[in-house]
Amino acid sequence: MSPHILIPVDLQDETAEWLGEAAALACALGAKVLLQHVVDYVPTMFPVEMPPDYQMPQIEFVKSSAMRRLEALRSRFEGTEVTCIVDVGGAAHEIVERAKTDNVDHIVLASHNRGALTRWVLGSVAEKVARTAPCPVTIVRPKG
Repeated sequence: MSPHILIPVDLQDETAEWLGEAAALACALGAKVLLQHVVDYVPTMFPVEMPPDYQMPQIEFVKSSAMRRLEALRSRFEGTEVTCIVDVGGAAHEIVERAKTDNVDHIVLASHNRGALTRWVLGSVAEKVARTAPCPVTIVRPKG
């Protein structure tokens, strides 16, 4: 049976080198890939009351846009079975939950080289996933 690899992407840089490395790993292992994007959508976090005519982004529109962008990344995984999924919620939590739900064998994700203060205040998604995932996690650091 083929291994199942979860590859969460934040869609900020779809040309990222790390994604090519993840694709090469999946191909070398003959793995099935679950390509995931998590929409961090919490409309109640506005610190002020919004005007009544303010148009909040519709979550279905955001999800369908993210799905189109994920589908465009399929070509990076030539010769590999790829399933795309968009989840809504906190990134680290949704990545771990998806790994549990789909019984994945491995997670491959990128680290974002943010400063120490940002990591201390906000935490690192990669770190949280590595601590709580039900399977091995490979964190690919950006070059440079």
